[in-house]
Amino acid sequence: MNGIEKIVLEKIDNMKGEIIEFLQELIKIPSEVPPGKYKEISKFIASKISELGINTQRKRHNVIGEIGNDKGPTLIFNAHLDTVATYNGWTKKPHGAEKIGDRIYGRGTADDKSCIAAEIFATKALLDAGFDLNGKLIITAVINEEIGGFLGAKYLVNEEIVKGDACLLGDSISDYPVAFRGGTFQISFNIKGIRRHAQGWPDLLSPNRNKYSGINAINKMLLIMNFLMEIQEELKFKETKYPLPPDMPSKISSVNFTSIEGGVSVTSIPDKCILNCLINTIPEQNLEDLKTRILDFVEDLKRKDPDLNIIVQIPVYIEPQITDINSNFAKIVKNAFKTVYNEEREFKALLPTTDAHFFQQKGIETILIGSFRGESNIHSTDEFVYIEDVINVTKIFALTALNYLK
Repeated sequence: MNGIEKIVLEKIDNMKGEIIEFLQELIKIPSEVPPGKYKEISKFIASKISELGINTQRKRHNVIGEIGNDKGPTLIFNAHLDTVATYNGWTKKPHGAEKIGDRIYGRGTADDKSCIAAEIFATKALLDAGFDLNGKLIITAVINEEIGGFLGAKYLVNEEIVKGDACLLGDSISDYPVAFRGGTFQISFNIKGIRRHAQGWPDLLSPNRNKYSGINAINKMLLIMNFLMEIQEELKFKETKYPLPPDMPSKISSVNFTSIEGGVSVTSIPDKCILNCLINTIPEQNLEDLKTRILDFVEDLKRKDPDLNIIVQIPVYIEPQITDINSNFAKIVKNAFKTVYNEEREFKALLPTTDAHFFQQKGIETILIGSFRGESNIHSTDEFVYIEDVINVTKIFALTALNYLK
């Protein structure tokens, strides 16, 4: 550890209380999507960044802070300010930001408001240490990551509001950097049938039906569900070769039925059935092959069954991605982990998707860091983050910028 690194890390340790207080204030401001009301929290974040003397702007409630010059490369810090809904069943106040022992509780503590606090205070530590950037540092706090990121990270990079050479994206596991990312696509099947009395005119094959008989949308959806389960059976034989975090043991691609809707009563034939699926893949999986296979199966069903009225939609489609772990940027990130944890930490794979692909698709080298663990209850009740993990991720942000922009 050199002199400037030691100074920066000491400043972060001394700011520990301030960092946690700011995180608690973030948690107290609801930013769930839906409904996606971000005005209050984006103004609060922008105010804090501006307070540091950083040029700050808001675009569609995305917050962008920028310091530095054009003499060197541009590094982007990224984290998202939106959260999933609170849901029922909490034993803590979802927006109470309670500090209990070594934890902070509340929706968004680990996913992903702790990383917003971390990127801001990492930058503050650099400024307070008098570090002169050889290049540019951009801080972003974006919206809508939990529903695809189209008005958040995608908007910023596609419109070139944010441009850079490398991105350190805070939305990941603690303790390890992530360079290998799985793919995913959301797929929905909407089948329309005909509602009839389920006893008087049941949905049966000829000759046990007439023009008054119904068409059971749920029955027709079963063929698709069974086919997807057959795919899952095949996928379980192909494991990823990339190392996974200790808290995420799944080494295979997965097919998940996430919601299903259909029917109006027990005595009526259901005239609709809507199935939503999330297909997550390991980095090695060919996503296009999976998509084509499913769509071909549906087309074959339609040819065989003239009564099948179905619409298939794929609103989110993200290819797997692999970052070069031998690049200068990757080595700097890995060294930051070694400094913080006093030992080597290897790059891991992360199967849940993030905004990383938007940056990577624009040629911006992207590595993930974060503060959550398997026990952190992200997307569940009583979400929490360990205070130590918040401080560690702040240090990794700071050390990476320090050595990438020196």
